[in-house]
Order: sequence, then C-alpha cells, then structure tokens
Amino acid sequence: MYSFINSTRSLKQRLNLFVTSVKELYPDIIGIAVTRMDDHDNLYSVYRSADYGDNFPTFIESISQSPRLSKMRASLEPSIIDNMLCHQSSVKHIHLRLLQSNCISSMACPIYTNGTFIGVLFINAKVKDFFSEKVNYFTTFSILITLLITDDFNNKKAFHSIVKTVLLLSHHKDPETQNHLKRVAEYSRLIGLYLAKKRKCDGDFVDSVYHFSDMHDIGKSLIPEDILYSTDIYTAEQRAIMNQHPELGCQLLSNILTTFKYDNNQELDIILNIIRHHHERYDGKGYPSQLKGTDIPLEARIVTVADVIDALLSHRPYKQPWSIDDVELYLINGSGTLFDPLCIDAILHSLDKIALIQSRYPDIIEEELPV
Repeated sequence: MYSFINSTRSLKQRLNLFVTSVKELYPDIIGIAVTRMDDHDNLYSVYRSADYGDNFPTFIESISQSPRLSKMRASLEPSIIDNMLCHQSSVKHIHLRLLQSNCISSMACPIYTNGTFIGVLFINAKVKDFFSEKVNYFTTFSILITLLITDDFNNKKAFHSIVKTVLLLSHHKDPETQNHLKRVAEYSRLIGLYLAKKRKCDGDFVDSVYHFSDMHDIGKSLIPEDILYSTDIYTAEQRAIMNQHPELGCQLLSNILTTFKYDNNQELDIILNIIRHHHERYDGKGYPSQLKGTDIPLEARIVTVADVIDALLSHRPYKQPWSIDDVELYLINGSGTLFDPLCIDAILHSLDKIALIQSRYPDIIEEELPV
C-alpha cells in the first residue's frame, strides 16, 4: 500500500496508488478529489479519481461564499455530510450534482501546511453515515494525502522561486513596468477562468498560466539595449533581432534550470510554451514557428491576448493609451486572425473587470522635472 510514498513517481501516480488501495478496503467510496487554493481564494482540482465523474466542478470560485468551506478553513477541522438526501429541500447546486453521481455521504478535509490552509480533500461514498463511523481512519487518510500535497507544494514553491529570480534578474533591462507584468497575469487569469468554465482547461492549468504569464518576455534581457530602449520604428534588421527574444528566453530559462531537478514536466512545458509562442498568430503568420490555430499551445494563446490588451491600454513613449472601446473593437476585428476566438470571447465577457485590474496595478509615469 505504501509504494505511493516513492517520490520518483509523479503526484498523480502516487495518489492513484493510494486511492486504489483505500478503495480496495472500502468499496463504497465512489470518488476522491484533491484541490488547492489559488491566490484569489478559489479552489482548483489537482487530482480527481477516475470514478469522481463530471458532475463535480474542477474549479470552485471564492470559497468565502461557501459557509461549509469557510468554516473548515477557519477551524482546520473536517466537515461531514452524513446523508445528502436530507439536504434536498435547501440543497445547493453542487450537492445536486453529487446526488446525480450517486453520492449519499461526503467528507471534506482541510489540507494545510505549517498551519496555513492550502486546499481541500473531498471524499464521497454511496451509503449514508459512511464517514462518521470511520472518521478517525479518514482523518488519518487526509493527513497522508496532505503530506503528498505539501511535498508537491513545497517542490513547486522552490521552482517558482527560481523562476521569479530569473524574472527579477532579466527585468532590470526591460522598459515595461512590473505592474504591466501583474496586469498581464490578471488578464490571463480572467481568460483562463472563462475557458475552465467552458471545460477547455482545468483549474490547475489556470493557476499555472497565472503564475508564469509574467515570464513571457524574459528573452528581452538578451536584446541589445540600443534596440530594446529605442522609441523609433525598427529597421528590418532591428526587428529581426527583436523577434529573437522568444527563443532567447527559452534558452535562458532552460540553461538556468538545467541543474534543478523538477519532475512537473507539465509546468515546464507551460512556461516554455508561453515564452516561445506568445507572438504566434491564430492565422499562422506570427513567429517564431508560424503555428496556426489550435496548434498554438492554449497557454500561449491566452497570454498573447492578455499582453496585447495591456499594451494597447497602456501609455508608451510612442503612443497614448487606447480607450477600452477601441481595444474591444480591435480584439473583435482580430478574432480568428490575430487571436483565438475563444480567448476573445473570454475577455469580452470580462470587460468590466479590466478597469478594476488597471486601477489596482497602475503604471507610474515619470514626468521630466524642470531644471
């Protein structure tokens, strides 16, 4: 049973082994899901057993809106529903989904590290009073799951720290502001959330894109300063040099991470795809690989839209900010040629939130002082 502890396996492989062993002991279990909390108080699935079904969402927005989950976060104590059928008169939509999957009882256990709440373990069973009778066992079960999750969490945290150090070192030459990077991350998150609701991606993917979208231009640190800082229209030769920054960024990050042992290849792929392909066009006329349509990785398609939105809305030495109406028209006109139509639909459904992000992370325009 304890082969799941083997750290050479991925988190999903270890959880699969663990869950299989537990379900052999308790066949009434019909689904197990492990979720993590993002920086915006939302839960997203990092693991779902094969029998969990599609009725349970992969993303739960703002757990503060759930009394059950809010109480759990505050107390760090498990929450048990002995009989889902008793809740039908006032049942929430999510409970109806569980009932449709033959779930009769449910247990939610907090996942936390060093006293900090980081997620929830959900376990469902097809008989009533299942967890109350075995609360000690499943509390221990949740602790073991917590060890696996926190190990993965700490590994990711170390990886993120290295990545952000790379960003900090590279950004000192980039004329764009830190708040530009924050806004691009927030716009990327808006797009990702919309796509997750449309089941085009999951919450784990959205969180990765949110954390790594600000790395898209790290290759600019290797561009000569006379080109990087220029406010003139580029010559063909200068443009060719500037267009090398996606590949240069991938080389920079790959070289730095060569000696860092990190087994989450999915995250590595996401960050490298963002860096390499955020200047591709949906019609195949972008660079560096001239990828077309859905051949462009989804994470790159998302960041492309987010980056363009912020560039248009921001002040630059060579232009004034566009109005939100002009940006909206540009995005609509570019849908299907410059941009992924789904990503454009996503941002058009979130236009009211763009102004809030701009106000939260404003650029500070340095004015020339009189001599």
